[in-house]
Amino acid sequence: MNLETQRLLLARAAAHLANRTTDMAEHCLRVRAEQYTSAAQLEREIRQLFRERPLIAALAPDLPAPATYVAHDAGEIPLILTRADDGVVHAFINACRHRGTRVAEGRGARKRLSCPFHAWTYDLEGRVCSRPMSCGGFDGIGGEFDRLAEIPCREVAGMIFVLLEGSDIDRKVEELVGAMRDEVAGYDIASLRYFDSRRAERSCNYKFIMDGFGESYHLKVLHKATIAPYFEGIAGLTDALGPVVRNIGVRSSVDKELAKDPADQRFLRHGTIQYMIPPNALLSHQVDHVQFWQIYPVDGDPGRCRVELHLYWPQPIDEEARRKAEFNLDLLWNVTTTEDFPQSDRIHANLASGAMREVVFGRNEPALIHYHKQIAQAVGGTAIEDIAGTPDG
Repeated sequence: MNLETQRLLLARAAAHLANRTTDMAEHCLRVRAEQYTSAAQLEREIRQLFRERPLIAALAPDLPAPATYVAHDAGEIPLILTRADDGVVHAFINACRHRGTRVAEGRGARKRLSCPFHAWTYDLEGRVCSRPMSCGGFDGIGGEFDRLAEIPCREVAGMIFVLLEGSDIDRKVEELVGAMRDEVAGYDIASLRYFDSRRAERSCNYKFIMDGFGESYHLKVLHKATIAPYFEGIAGLTDALGPVVRNIGVRSSVDKELAKDPADQRFLRHGTIQYMIPPNALLSHQVDHVQFWQIYPVDGDPGRCRVELHLYWPQPIDEEARRKAEFNLDLLWNVTTTEDFPQSDRIHANLASGAMREVVFGRNEPALIHYHKQIAQAVGGTAIEDIAGTPDG
């Protein structure tokens, strides 16, 4: 994030703190229950958003050098991402071309991937290197069986995108994140080191998990005993960056920054800077490190999702850095899994029961309004509606 942007954000934060205000949308938004609970709605989202548009499958530190790989399930599609000897990232369906067995799990460094069933071996560009003990039984079967099935993949500003179906990935990635690319590039994500991950399944629609990250309104209530002291009241900064929306929670440490000479002021360490990337990713810069969330529907069920959190930390990671990284990861996972996500489960149950037909997002929740409008514009339907409200003054 460049210095000019930091100063503008700091000035906006200072004005909100002085006036006890926050960024506002033009209208409230009514979101009907079926936006979360309808199987038909989820089917459209999976087809048009998860399959036909780019997804962030990983970040650059997941593949820190040539001859590294990481496995990732993009919803129900098993992937293996590799960085070949020339440094280029590839994405393959994680299935041997013989009988479909996964060729790798987890992450690591190696020059070859070997199927555990019959030991067919592939290089990191997906080519078959050997079919041991096959006695020539697969000779002449066609070139498509000589390499892993590859899908389009691009690395942009430290983010690694895949396109599960279709083509023209460069245009689609640019349409999705072009407006945030330079800002994110300034974080130099590739210089960070992958630290650790957490995973869980929840009994709610994936969009409820995204909703929990999109506003600061709940911090002083839901998180009053945990992370609320780290943040300044209700102040939030929201900006649309194309389909992406940047939502910033202002940290309580900003008071010290505002006391400095204006020429010396910087904002970066005083906001939790979150980029909500539709449909299912959240990239967060937190003081000096990066957190990356992925949320996927499970088994086509609108009431189930898989949540993944990945933490990336500045190098070198000595014992002190490791302690800080573990503290941050454990705190974040504990807060979300014991405070945020149970609320998401309960809200989904209320909507699925028919007891509630809709929810409403206030003008003080502009990031969520932008996010849900992006989903609706992509898949069509009439499940959301602007509500003209009266300004609070």
